[in-house]
Amino acid sequence: MNTFVYLLFMMAVGALIGGMTNFIAIVMLFRPYEPIYIFGKRLPLTPGLIPKRRRELAEQLGKTVVEHLVTPEGLRRKLTDPVFVAEVADWGREWLKRWLSRRETPAQLLERFGVHAPDEWLSELAAKQAGRAYEQWSETWRLRPIRDLLSPELKETMESRIESLADYLADRVIDYFSSEEGKRQIAGMIDRFFQERGMVGGMMQMLLGNVNFVDKVQSELGKFLRHAGTRAMLARLLWTEWNKWISYPLAAVEEMIGRQRIKETVSAAARGLVRNNDWLDRPLAELIAPYERELFDRFVPQAANAAIHALSDKIEGIVGKLGLADIVRNQVESFSLRRLEVIILSIARRELKMITYLGALLGAMIGAVQGIIGLWL
Repeated sequence: MNTFVYLLFMMAVGALIGGMTNFIAIVMLFRPYEPIYIFGKRLPLTPGLIPKRRRELAEQLGKTVVEHLVTPEGLRRKLTDPVFVAEVADWGREWLKRWLSRRETPAQLLERFGVHAPDEWLSELAAKQAGRAYEQWSETWRLRPIRDLLSPELKETMESRIESLADYLADRVIDYFSSEEGKRQIAGMIDRFFQERGMVGGMMQMLLGNVNFVDKVQSELGKFLRHAGTRAMLARLLWTEWNKWISYPLAAVEEMIGRQRIKETVSAAARGLVRNNDWLDRPLAELIAPYERELFDRFVPQAANAAIHALSDKIEGIVGKLGLADIVRNQVESFSLRRLEVIILSIARRELKMITYLGALLGAMIGAVQGIIGLWL
């Protein structure tokens, strides 16, 4: 009985010593927070390990976060995850729906961003942009022939109407000379013809009679313009002029009309397009309504996907610019020692308790061995 009590006593003492030793060692990781001085001498092991090494701990935590936890590869995998992309697209749709539900007009939106008189501002902006676009476009194309500026479809459409244009012109000339004004023009030309020939012309005019001669010229002119050969000749002339015109460089057209005049015309057209339209005062939801399905089902997912891929392509640079290691280090250094202790204990409390218990268990085993040795001796 005494032997059992002796072994039990030795085990209890060993467990107490082992457990208390480990407990004190764990406490000394955090305590004391400040160094303790006696007679001007700093006591060893003060302050505790973590308060003493807080800067190194902060730096290591920062490196660990950047190198092993929040890495560019991990962020890229999260960004390009289809589930995350779908969630971003859903968020974009919800945000767009809320924004459109406000029934805000483009003018109100621009005014909210500090643009006064949006119609004037937009019209002048459109005029400047149109003029600048024309200058850039003309610098590229001004030495090239006009045929290169025309799309194949437009060129084919215009050429297919040359013959009908010839018929149209001939018909309009016939209509004109068949009118009273055209008849007066013919009579005037005949009078000038005879007057330029002097006395002989006057005698011929008296003999022929002006009125009958005008009717004859008018009739013959109509027959001439209605003849298929005349219209074919007119079509050939138009074809010749068309081919000659499309062979001119754009610079030739600018010289004929005036480069500045063309630029002003383009700018004025852009300005009028903005001013003569009521879209600035219509709600954005109304303007977008015809394209709403395509906007929500196609544009928003594509925009979300493009934004995410653009972000993932630049993720290394973004992480580097953010300086996550410095953020973590500064944040840890700004913690009070008590808060830092609470954070570490909240993470490793169970493990630290197990270390204390393990110390007690090892102490008890050592006490038992020492008791057995003492009895044996």
